[in-house]
Order: sequence, then structure tokens, then C-alpha cells
Amino acid sequence: GGPTTIGPSRGAFSGVFRIECIHRAMGRQGTQWMVVFNIVGMLLTGTLNTLCTKIQFTLTSVGIDGKPELFHKPWFATLNMLFAMGLVGVVDKIYRKCYPPRSAMASPLMVDRIYDGSGPGSSTYGKKVVLVIVPAAFDIAATALCAIGMLYIPASVWQMLRGSAVVFSAILSVMFLKRKLLAFNWIGLFLCILGVSIVGVANVWGTESVNTTDSDSAAMLFGMGLVLAGQVVQAGQVVAEEYLMKEVDLPAMEIVGFEGLWGTLIMVLIVYPLLWVLPGDDGGHLENPIDTIALLENNRTLLCVVLLFLFSCGTFNATGIAVTSHLSSIHRMMLDLSRTVMIWGFGLVVHYYFDPNSAFGEVWTPYSYLQLIGFAILVVGQTIYGEILKVPGLKYPSGPLPMPSPTMSLHAFASPLPRER
Repeated sequence: GGPTTIGPSRGAFSGVFRIECIHRAMGRQGTQWMVVFNIVGMLLTGTLNTLCTKIQFTLTSVGIDGKPELFHKPWFATLNMLFAMGLVGVVDKIYRKCYPPRSAMASPLMVDRIYDGSGPGSSTYGKKVVLVIVPAAFDIAATALCAIGMLYIPASVWQMLRGSAVVFSAILSVMFLKRKLLAFNWIGLFLCILGVSIVGVANVWGTESVNTTDSDSAAMLFGMGLVLAGQVVQAGQVVAEEYLMKEVDLPAMEIVGFEGLWGTLIMVLIVYPLLWVLPGDDGGHLENPIDTIALLENNRTLLCVVLLFLFSCGTFNATGIAVTSHLSSIHRMMLDLSRTVMIWGFGLVVHYYFDPNSAFGEVWTPYSYLQLIGFAILVVGQTIYGEILKVPGLKYPSGPLPMPSPTMSLHAFASPLPRER
């Protein structure tokens, strides 16, 4: 009887093993498709996010005074972004409750450096949550400055100038974190400064070649100055995260959610009361939320664009965080380049194929080639600084590259901070 029982047992075990292998393979393939889906979603919603920001500022509606006006509400756009981040945290919390994490059977599609939130933090959960207020406050200021700057410059130039954050992050890290820059860091920073300068000059010269008034050039310079100031604040956020957030070993999606929650509370309880009290040209206020509601009620197209902006903000954050651990620095660089190209291409298509008078269309000027060269130099500088493109003959430190923080991983393809030594 022995041989007859052993054979079927082995066969059954072999069958179960084969089924388990099939399940593992199916799980791995499903995970890979999910990563691809999230990457495409991050690219499309990131592009849509920038375009919706610009488009909503160009639309006209009727305000509380009964007169048509442009929807110049940059602080409302800032509130929307933070609110969307908070919603991402809520959805993530619900998902974790409904679908508790199980042991991962699938290997990631693309792995370079993984941030898993497993730092050595010893703080209580409440203290970790409170510490997220710091990057939230920086994010409010940076987002508002960039949103105000977008009122005056094309979306493509806005996207390119955001690459200057690496320069300011390096400077602040040397000043406050006592980091030291190596030769390749200095070369990368020099190219970044050169590229940003060329982009800015080409943009101003291009504006002057199309519009003859000095006020247009002055407005362009003012807008670019605000965006660059926003990158300085963004660099401050990077340094603050590096200094304070080492104790916050929360999941990346949870950090984004709490940052959105704290940011929304700060906007509602502090920023908007100040905007109401401070004098301005929005019905006597710096920004009038009652007028904002009236504008949204009187233009359904504007309301749809704002809702699409809200959706794109949340989806961009969710998909971006979901694929961060699966993306190498090269993949993040390609995504960032693709976003800029798509935004610039959208503006050109709108101007030349749909409506040459559209406020969110972009003109190809005699200096657009110069702007393209400046953007290429900026990208090369970022890749050299981030150790993606290595200069022969220079000394490079060993070990894995530092991973961007959860919030910065959405905006940078390499860590904007130099290595610790």
C-alpha cells in the first residue's frame, strides 16, 4: 500500500506547487501592469495639472459686482492642491482599512533606490504627524508664489524654471546642513544656472519680438522672479525635511495626506483671513473668496476646469507616490522631460491649429530655439549634479544615491541635496 499512497501525494504536492507558481507569475505580471498604469497616469495627470492651472487663470466669468473678470485666484489654486493631497491621504487610509497589505509576491518592474519609510525614528505617532506641519507651511508659500508667477508667464517656461530648485537646494544645504559640494556638483550647478538664465532671456526677448510694449516684458520678468522665489522656498522645504523629517518614518502616501490636511487647515484658518484683511485689487481684498465662489457659479467651463485641476492634483500625487520606489532616477528624468515637452507642445498646437488668440496658447518666436537650448543645458546640468551623467576624470563617492523625500520625489528626478560626507 505504501507505494500507491506516496505517488499521489507527490503528484498532489507537485500540482499545488505548479498552481502556486502560476499564481505568483500572474501576481508579478499584474503588478508590472499596475506600475505601467501608474507611470502613464503620473505623466498625463502631471501634465494636466500644469495645464489646468494655466487655463483656469485665463478664463473669464462674472463676479459679485456683476462685471466680467479673469479668474486670477492663485491662492484658491493653492488651496485646491492641498485639499487634493489631503483627499489622497483619506483614500489611502480607507484603502488600507479595506485591503490590509499582504505579503508581496511580485517583484517590482523597475527598482533603483527604494524609500520604504523605515527610518530610525523613535518619536510617537502624534509627534510625527505634527512635524509634517513644517513641510506643509513651506509648500503653501512655494505653491502660492509659483501660482502667482504663472499668471504672467507661459506654462512651458513655468515648468522649465522649476528645474532651478536644485541650485537653491544646494546653496541652502551648504549653508544650513554643512554639506560639501564636489567638482561634479559645481559643474552641474553652473550648467543649471546657465540653462535657467538662457530660458529666461529667450522668454523675455521672445515676448518683446511679439509684443512691443515694455509692460509685457516687465510682467514676464515679474512672473519669472516669483517662480524662482517659489523654488527658493521649495529648496527651504527640502532642507527642512532633511533636518526635521528623519524622525517621521511614516508611509509616503500618509505623509502627503497629512501635509495636505495641515496645509488646508493653515489656508482656511490663517491664510484666507489674512487675504481678507490685507488690502488688494480683488474687491478691496488681496483675494476675495466670496468673489471666487461667484465666478465659479457663473461659468460652468471654469468650474469643470477647477474640478479637473483638483482631480489631476490628487491623481498625480497618488500615482507619483505609488511608483516612486519602482522608478530609477533615469526614469524620473524621462518623465519630467516628457511633461515639459507635452506642455510646450500643447501650447503650440492651441495657438497654431485652434485659436491664435487663446491666452493659454504659445507662440514659436525667433528665440524659441534659444529657449530650447537653455532647457537642454538645464537638463544636462541636473543629470550631472544628480550623478546620472558622469563626467570622465572626476571623482565620485561610492554607495547608493540619496533618495528624494516623498514630496520632492514628485518634482525631482534626483535628490536635490548633495551627499552627506
